[in-house]
Amino acid sequence: MSELESVEERATGQAGRGQSLVYTLPHTTESIAEFLTPALARTDPSAGGTQVVVVTRDTETALAISEAILRVSGAGGIEVVPVSSAARAGRIFKTRPVLAVAGTAAELLELVRASLLKLDTVRTVALAWADDILQEGPDTVAALEGLLGELSEAGRVIVTRKLTPAVENLVERYARRARRVGPADMEIPQLPADYEMPIIKFVTVAGSGRASALRRLLDDLDPPSAVVVARDEAAADEASRTLKTLGYHEDDESITVTRGYVGSVATHTVIFYQPPVLPAELHQIAQAKPVQVVVISAPGEVPWLRELASGRLAPLNLHGPERRAHDREESVRQELRVVLARGLPAREVISLEPLLREFDGTELAAAALLLLERERAQRRAAEANPATAAKARPAEGERPRAGAGATAGMTRLFMTIGTRDGVKVGDLMGMIAGEGGIAGDKVGKIDLQESHALVEVAEADAAGVIARVNGSMVKGRRVVVRGERDREERERAGGSKERSGPRGERPDRGARGGPDRGARGGPDRGARGAPDRVARGGDRPRHTRRPGGSDRPTRGAPPRRDRDRS
Repeated sequence: MSELESVEERATGQAGRGQSLVYTLPHTTESIAEFLTPALARTDPSAGGTQVVVVTRDTETALAISEAILRVSGAGGIEVVPVSSAARAGRIFKTRPVLAVAGTAAELLELVRASLLKLDTVRTVALAWADDILQEGPDTVAALEGLLGELSEAGRVIVTRKLTPAVENLVERYARRARRVGPADMEIPQLPADYEMPIIKFVTVAGSGRASALRRLLDDLDPPSAVVVARDEAAADEASRTLKTLGYHEDDESITVTRGYVGSVATHTVIFYQPPVLPAELHQIAQAKPVQVVVISAPGEVPWLRELASGRLAPLNLHGPERRAHDREESVRQELRVVLARGLPAREVISLEPLLREFDGTELAAAALLLLERERAQRRAAEANPATAAKARPAEGERPRAGAGATAGMTRLFMTIGTRDGVKVGDLMGMIAGEGGIAGDKVGKIDLQESHALVEVAEADAAGVIARVNGSMVKGRRVVVRGERDREERERAGGSKERSGPRGERPDRGARGGPDRGARGGPDRGARGAPDRVARGGDRPRHTRRPGGSDRPTRGAPPRRDRDRS
């Protein structure tokens, strides 16, 4: 009998109605069955109503609990309904009885207030994991306290990785005199004197993807001998079926499946089909002196695995897109090593030195790599279509100018912001990548002028960038973004509407007006102040006395002496 099986046997039957248990367990999917199976075994389907409530930190943990219980109990067993949405779960509660439910304190409390989750039939409430829940903040703690306050008669099952002061306070308030249950201390075997434990590699997969990960591991590593360690019978059967699919037989001693204990027979590779939960489980494999140790782990299990491995943990990238990307990056790093081995290039160091006052050296190196990849992309485009690339490429040393054609496959955008606004090229790059939502390799040349900027982006992303970036704030100024062609057309249309020619070619003021109204000073109305006022009856001076009039000037007009002088 394994240690975890003995723990489950000790816990069975101890958490009846009104009784409380405190488990100290790692946050793994294997621990779920240990603390929850006894509570589910005591449910009575004939009684109806919800009898088990599991409070989790987040929705992902609730889904993991539902999946783990389904795998252990099977399709005909008691299911745990995960509350990923209170509205969706509410419809399930209305259609059929739900014996067990798991969700966050806030979602569960919402179901209680909507009278969809009845707490009077609940026998057990479990907190999985309490130390994680208490770290979520005051709102989550308030919802948890409100829920526990309604469940005064139910037995408490508190699961935690560590008994922190906050957890102890929670136990004292809501699970006083609780029975403490957890894996008994196991003696950690001493490592052989001539052996050093290798760095543990891990592969992260979903819980249902372990079989696929095992197949890929065996294909990539191709170990001469290996032991696959499974924790429960269902996992061992799944791993054995995977080996059969790959052509291994039961009597094949090169690769075997075992439950828990590895043994002292030397083996090349140890593969944990499920992560270990006790330090002794990890250290006992040292007796087999493996060359490498690999753990197939769910993402949520990695923190605990790192703690078990005392930090000696590293991810393992399998062949595929990740490995190919890694190989490409390694080739770039090798190029840099060759350049650095020849000695620091003096000119480039002098060019970059002023930037070190503004940016970190790593940031400068990343920007240089971005320019390198962009130049290589343009070179590949030139090799694919030399004529188009030569036409679109500016001459050496030439800066892109307004109205010039953009690089092949790129569209130039006009932005109403420039150097006088205190912006730099890096500010525009950050705005386009952040607000525009496109990768840096899809941004081309940036021509930053005093009052505006011209930015090249990939043609397929131009419309989206304009829609998302237009109106953004940079250095306290709202930026207008439009395609350069749209901007030129607007300027041409605005220019023909506002004036017919350059400023120095405007018509004389006396020529304003069309033939339908007559130019000022024309024959239709006469020039203002002209000596030949034919239409007004002669060419008398403006100061001539009219019949019946007065010699005094018009009110508000300047004195006659000033008018004559003007």
